[in-house]
Amino acid sequence: MIKINLLAEKKAVRAHTPRISFDASFNAQMFLMAGALGVALLYVGWQWRSLGSEASQLAVEIIEGEKEAKRLEGVNKTGEELNAKRVELQDKVTLITDLKNNQSGPVHLLDQVSLNLPDFVWLDNLNTRGGTLSITGRATTYNAVSNFYNNLTESPFFTQVDLGTTSEVGEGVSFSITCAFVPPSSQVAQTPADDAGEKS
Repeated sequence: MIKINLLAEKKAVRAHTPRISFDASFNAQMFLMAGALGVALLYVGWQWRSLGSEASQLAVEIIEGEKEAKRLEGVNKTGEELNAKRVELQDKVTLITDLKNNQSGPVHLLDQVSLNLPDFVWLDNLNTRGGTLSITGRATTYNAVSNFYNNLTESPFFTQVDLGTTSEVGEGVSFSITCAFVPPSSQVAQTPADDAGEKS
């Protein structure tokens, strides 16, 4: 009969099993690595949170900037509309001023023709073109036509007076006269020069 001592075999197995032991230096390295990892995680978390806050702030600033851009666009559009209205009003003022000036010219012209018109002379037509005044009319006598011609010649408001055709018609005389009208503004401009010529 064979007897096997199992206890001895178990002891032999235990004797041959390697034992793992951790020394103090290894434990310190593990502790340092764990600490460094923790610090790194804390730093990454802090950076993540900081970047998230900055991104939120930038998003708010972008929204505010878009609102301001829209507001300024409206202000710019309003400014352009106001400028266009100002130009339009200025054009209207200029037009009205020109019309007033042009109105005063014909009124003064008719006034001067009427002041120089002698008795027994009637005008049939008065036309202005390119600064030239054309007059046609009738008179009772040739002397009346001559008086009208002389009055225009002596007037400071008329120059280059030229007597056209005269002919007898019915109970009178028909005539035509051409001349150039000198507006009052031109006379005011010429007055100082004329005065200087007279003084010399």
